[in-house]
Amino acid sequence: MNPFTLYLMIGGGGMAALVMGVFLPGVWPGLRWSHEPLHSTLETVGGLAAISMGIVLLQRTTEHTNQKFYPIAGGFLGMGILEVFHALSIPGNGFVLLRGSASLLGGVGFGLMWLSAKRKHHTTIKWMPWVMTGGALALGLWTIGFPQYVPVMVREGAFTPAAVAPKSFASMLFFAGSLRFFLDYRNSGRSEDFLFASLALMFGLAELMFTYSVIWGSRWWFWHVLRLMVYFLILWYVGRGYLATVSELRTSLVQTKQAEQASRRSEEQLRTVLEDRERMARDLHDGVIQSTFALRLNLERCQRLITQNPKEALAGISDVLMELKFVIQDLRRHINGLEPECLNGQQWVEEMRTLVHTVEKSQNLLLHLQIDQEAADMLTPEEATHLLFVVKESISNSVRHSHATSGTVSLQAREGAVCLEVTDNGLGFDLENTYEGVHGLKNMAARAKRLGAYFQVWSKPHRGTRIVFEITKEGGHARA
Repeated sequence: MNPFTLYLMIGGGGMAALVMGVFLPGVWPGLRWSHEPLHSTLETVGGLAAISMGIVLLQRTTEHTNQKFYPIAGGFLGMGILEVFHALSIPGNGFVLLRGSASLLGGVGFGLMWLSAKRKHHTTIKWMPWVMTGGALALGLWTIGFPQYVPVMVREGAFTPAAVAPKSFASMLFFAGSLRFFLDYRNSGRSEDFLFASLALMFGLAELMFTYSVIWGSRWWFWHVLRLMVYFLILWYVGRGYLATVSELRTSLVQTKQAEQASRRSEEQLRTVLEDRERMARDLHDGVIQSTFALRLNLERCQRLITQNPKEALAGISDVLMELKFVIQDLRRHINGLEPECLNGQQWVEEMRTLVHTVEKSQNLLLHLQIDQEAADMLTPEEATHLLFVVKESISNSVRHSHATSGTVSLQAREGAVCLEVTDNGLGFDLENTYEGVHGLKNMAARAKRLGAYFQVWSKPHRGTRIVFEITKEGGHARA
């Protein structure tokens, strides 16, 4: 609904209510219609509407962390509870006391808006709904349980000052709350401030009309119908706003979940990219770089042989060119993002023999190859490929850093596992001071973790180096 239309309805309704309240007794001066079931129905419906409005306002205030509507929520809850008690009671002093107390409690809720505007009172205001609800329940039970203690509220068919006073005071409180909301509307321009200002004004007029009405009279009935209409109008407006807020929150929740899923997918993609990058760096270091280093050593050897034995130098250069083709193939595979070419057991054994032959021919390193073909056949292609890189890295370290003269490459089957051992008689190193800074050893550890294998390095200065890489096969037992 257009806000201007809503304001016109409320403003016009207020003026019409005031006019009707003044002229109805003149139209039906002697009307007295005593109909308790209808009255109880109106009060019960009105009380339930007030309680519903209080709950909606309280929930809305909690979700938006705005404490402005705490007092009004408490006023509606207390007023609704007392109206239900009023509807369930029989006409008499308690009947009137409950109605007057309901109006007074609602007026207090609107009057406390002046305190809620000050931040220093927010802690106290936050407890008001519960205090008012508890007070309303206690008053309702006391009035129904102990009617003999209720003061005289009706005498000779007219309201006593004890009945008029709460209504009059409630009327002033409603007018005060209306003024507070009008001031807030002037500063904020929010339609709901104008709406509650008009609501408080209507309640104030209704309570004022009660002061000049008589029980079961035309003005008395008009006042009940008017309040019920206002209840439903405001409940519809506030409820619609609350449902719109809930819908927005649900939409926001769906969007948040979608964003979380997108973030999770991005995180998984990033993790995959990083893992691929680490794998590529590891394979480049253990494969291409070690092969390139071996080629360099062969070229240096050929350079020395050119003058002494040209034929052997040419043969060595031919071997270098052949190996260079394989290095180029590996580089292309890495550039295209492909996995290294996997080997079977027989291919792995042939690669070992070729590697040992190449090293012995180009370097002053005698390698003993001890390979159990049955153990080699137990390797999966992935395991064989990783073990090839481990051997290449180990032999390269023996040549480049240990300056070893002899070494051993052993692959054996032991108690349900395949065990690779690479040893040399070189200079060795201090594990505690060297291990963390050596990329090759860290790459070996990463390969062992990927395969779920046991990996250990033994070395001491001038005592050589021994590397163990043990893969547990199905049905075997891993080493502790």
